[in-house]
Amino acid sequence: MYSCAGICSYDRGGLCDIALSEPLLKLRPRKDLIETLLHEMIHAYLFVTCRDQDRDGHGPNFKEHMYRINKAAGLNISIYHDFHDEVELYKTHWWRCNGPCHTMKPHFGIVRRSTNRA
Repeated sequence: MYSCAGICSYDRGGLCDIALSEPLLKLRPRKDLIETLLHEMIHAYLFVTCRDQDRDGHGPNFKEHMYRINKAAGLNISIYHDFHDEVELYKTHWWRCNGPCHTMKPHFGIVRRSTNRA
């Protein structure tokens, strides 16, 4: 994973799987790793306890636990990460559109990806 720091997925049997992005998180302080893991653990907790599969994933139940943990532990668990520089670092594959988008702002037809999808 090169664009998200972590993800929590659910299976029909009621189990959760948390995956963390080593490429992104190895460039960040340990505190970011802990906060990312706790973020994903809130998703897992809500799924296991009340089958919360909110597609946005960051509804009132999520925020309640996020604020509670932040206050109790002095952390800054958030809804979205700000690891934009790290995400950009891994976008080493790029293409230029030869259609009409090559003259359009803001990217002028340039597409950057972390993996080669060509």
